[in-house]
Amino acid sequence: MRYILENEFLTAEIDSFGAEVKSVRHKADGREYMWHGDQKYWGRTSPVLFPFVGSLKNKEYRFGGKTYPMGQHGFARDMEFTCETQAGQNIPAGNCIWFTLTSTDETYEKYPFA
Repeated sequence: MRYILENEFLTAEIDSFGAEVKSVRHKADGREYMWHGDQKYWGRTSPVLFPFVGSLKNKEYRFGGKTYPMGQHGFARDMEFTCETQAGQNIPAGNCIWFTLTSTDETYEKYPFA
């Protein structure tokens, strides 16, 4: 799902899949500040890289005597986040957004922490 934040100068669009900022546009002239996500080169704009940035040797890591698989840049960028709120305490509605990523059986197979 796409969410919009805006103020008097900018409009930002955030996708709940990966909590990825898709667009930041200047209202006065329509100038776009984000990469447009051309699939020919790289289809993403600003993915959340968690719990690792980059690749791991043999696509795995060890913790507590156990080996865990992990793809490039982790798993958060390929998961649906939950939008908790678009306003916060003492913040005008529309100027703030909070997303939550919830642990699942699948994430625990790759990352043993909540």
